[in-house]
Amino acid sequence: MSYTKANYRDVDELAGALHFMRGPLECDKVGFTVVECDPNWEGKKHDHVELDHEEVYFLVSGSATMVVEGETVELEPGDAIRVSPEDTRQLRNGDEESTLIIAGAP
Repeated sequence: MSYTKANYRDVDELAGALHFMRGPLECDKVGFTVVECDPNWEGKKHDHVELDHEEVYFLVSGSATMVVEGETVELEPGDAIRVSPEDTRQLRNGDEESTLIIAGAP
């Protein structure tokens, strides 16, 4: 049996919200990120076409919006949204603190 355990609170926060867990968990094929957003936080616009990497965003608590190719998708706790590698996406937090999980893989 092989496993790796890590706590996101022990991982340095980047861009004011992101805890990238891929390295600490020693993942080879899947990315896993915990996002703790302050009110009105915005992620950068990006895609993953060069890595052929799709992502699933899962809103644990709070409120958030995902903008995919210019279309705004409102998220409520419990909602998940999958974004294809070639689509530009931007995560925007609402007026309260939010927590999201992002999982991605080729």
